[in-house]
Amino acid sequence: MTIVRAAPAQRIIVVTGHYHHAIAAAARGPRTAVVRAPRFHEGMGASLSAALARRRPGERQALLFLADMPFVPPGLGAELVHRMGPGERGVRPVWRGRPGHPVVLRLPVRSLPTGDAGPGREQRLRGLPSPAGCVVDIDSPAANRHAANQVAKRALERPNWRREAAWKT
Repeated sequence: MTIVRAAPAQRIIVVTGHYHHAIAAAARGPRTAVVRAPRFHEGMGASLSAALARRRPGERQALLFLADMPFVPPGLGAELVHRMGPGERGVRPVWRGRPGHPVVLRLPVRSLPTGDAGPGREQRLRGLPSPAGCVVDIDSPAANRHAANQVAKRALERPNWRREAAWKT
């Protein structure tokens, strides 16, 4: 939530499925609303639909973060918003050709992805070269252990690695 709260957003909408009450309690904070996606089991598209249903008139962009991507560099969301051109439908970070997160979409979104298609895959989004943290996805306890080991290893090898991995313009 620290990285999300640092993004240039007037409002933060946290979408939950499983563990709604625990996540809602953890997400409490300024400018934050929590909504439960009734069809969360259908995938990311259902969560995106639940968030966009809370959209207010006049909101022109959505900045989409995923909760299972804890190594998104601080400031990446702001940089993506800043670098999105006037006519673009959205932008996303890319590391070594792999699309990452967060994603910035211009609203209204004309077509929503279904299932686990993921935000932005149905639209052509410009990719912006970004640090590796934009693609590190932790979907299992094993992936979490592996990521923690990598963080510890990098911290020992290069004490300033977090600063070095920060977004550079």
